Amino acid sequence: MPMGSKFSVLHLALLIAAFFTAHGGFAQFEEFLLLEKPGKGNRIRYYVGDEILFKQYGDETFHIGLIVQLSDSSFYVNQFTEVPIRTVEALVDRSKVRAVRAFSKASFLVIPAVLLISAADNIFNTGSSPVIGEDALYVAGGFSLLGASGYLYRGKRYRLKNRWRIIAVRH
Repeated sequence: MPMGSKFSVLHLALLIAAFFTAHGGFAQFEEFLLLEKPGKGNRIRYYVGDEILFKQYGDETFHIGLIVQLSDSSFYVNQFTEVPIRTVEALVDRSKVRAVRAFSKASFLVIPAVLLISAADNIFNTGSSPVIGEDALYVAGGFSLLGASGYLYRGKRYRLKNRWRIIAVRH
């Protein structure tokens, strides 16, 4: 029986070795561009497949692209166009644009309700004229201004010369 116990220990050792080999072989590396302000908690991550809006030194316009690959010193957009990290002057964080637009849309939907409540109050309760009160028009105007300004929001811009930096992270 000593032979059998050595055989099962060998099997156990091989099983453990296979587990660690398979675990290391299937481990995925997480790659992303990190926009950060060192010493602060502000961090924005751009993963492969994310849309990125950036401006390079010497350019007047922002370029938009889909990140398709990352390396230590550059990122690649669209049809593998290389953008060296050191040439990027500014980035735009567009992660909150969708939420701001939804809030703007909701503020436009409030306007008819405000006007309807004012008209119903004046018709059924007070009987005053005009049907829609002046205060309701001010409130409706405020909501329309809020809604319109939300549609103008394009994202927060980060200039890299103001102590912000971009680094490629792989772990």
